[in-house]
Amino acid sequence: MAHTSENPSYTVAPFHWDDLSELSGLLNRLGRHGFRQWPQSPDLLRSELEVLRLQPEQDAFILRRSGEICGYAITLHERDIHRTVISIASFPECHPHAGPLLDAAVNRARNAGVAAVHVAIRDTAAEPVEMVKNRGFVEVTSNLELKLDRKDAARLEDQPLPSGLSFRKMRSSAETLLLTRVQNTVFEGHWGFSNNTPEEIQARLDLPASGPEHVRFAENADGDVAAYIWTALEWHIDQTCGRIWMTGVMPQFRGSGIGKAVVHAGIKHLLAEGATDVHLEVVGHNSAAVRIYEHAGFKTVGHVDWYELKLR
Repeated sequence: MAHTSENPSYTVAPFHWDDLSELSGLLNRLGRHGFRQWPQSPDLLRSELEVLRLQPEQDAFILRRSGEICGYAITLHERDIHRTVISIASFPECHPHAGPLLDAAVNRARNAGVAAVHVAIRDTAAEPVEMVKNRGFVEVTSNLELKLDRKDAARLEDQPLPSGLSFRKMRSSAETLLLTRVQNTVFEGHWGFSNNTPEEIQARLDLPASGPEHVRFAENADGDVAAYIWTALEWHIDQTCGRIWMTGVMPQFRGSGIGKAVVHAGIKHLLAEGATDVHLEVVGHNSAAVRIYEHAGFKTVGHVDWYELKLR
């Protein structure tokens, strides 16, 4: 049954696969929002929805205005860390009517038995902040959105790795298990990080311009991975933007200056691929990482605030 808002022309209903093309169009018009960029084509969106930790026809909801799609919510259940992340957005004119959309997603999280719900909101979206605060969400952390212009990136000098280490490309999807292990190890214990499965990593590798050719490992002579960086390209109207999606240093290799060299290598790769600028997000309180990025010339251009609602 559809949940109806106070305005009878607005309705919230569960997502059905017949809505896929409309949802894809909505996501493209919304652009980057919340904590992620969704795939740009219906086929790629379907692939991602089928791999993610959700059952789309139970975990996704559509907001319609007089029958036209104008908002969505997707609940991603991360049971290993007892939380659900809600990706939610709508057109500005629909913000005042998006409350029932969030309510439907929160109720789904309750049914999933998680302890908390998290929602990410960019600093450019004022009305959603009031919506989540009015429902008891409180801000718990913030990520910085950083940007490096191509002219500044082009001036970067190569940063050598410590002696005994060298870079190599990810050879193919045959190394998906290695990449999964490295990423889970690097981010173990970080706020909000839920261990990835090989299937999730492979789904990301299968997206355009984020495949194995965009992954670099730093390793020693024995083949032990010391650090990695995973980059991607994003297309926006008339420019190609680079993004550092994930990067980190394995615990046993930290404190040796690897991080700076890895970041520089990722930037150089994105420039060679034609990126007009480079973007990334970093947890605001991770001062060591912020220093590395600022040293490379990144500037803060915004922030993404995370809000939490405790369910038990």
